[in-house]
Amino acid sequence: MKSHEMKEQGKQVHRVVTFLDRQQVDFLDKLGKDALFSTGVKFPRTRVISALIDLLRKAGLSGEGLRSEQDLEEHLVKKLAGGLPEAKRLAGELMEENRASNSPRVRG
Repeated sequence: MKSHEMKEQGKQVHRVVTFLDRQQVDFLDKLGKDALFSTGVKFPRTRVISALIDLLRKAGLSGEGLRSEQDLEEHLVKKLAGGLPEAKRLAGELMEENRASNSPRVRG
């Protein structure tokens, strides 16, 4: 196994480097801090990004016809707005999967 690959929850995971602007990083940090202070569970940026990817994959989002970030944003809005009950169902499924496979790290 390469140094940038790890085993996490029975899955092989790979390190991905990304560049985010300040607002995006602040948003991810706020989500993590909200989770920590409200539940005591550490919720890092990587878990937020991973959950978003899982949700979009399960929602059937594809890259077909994408030419820009704006195209992607429009596809996302259509998926979320057009299928609100479907999005709620998928979110519920993901939450159940995460509860079953994650043992939350409690700050002690």
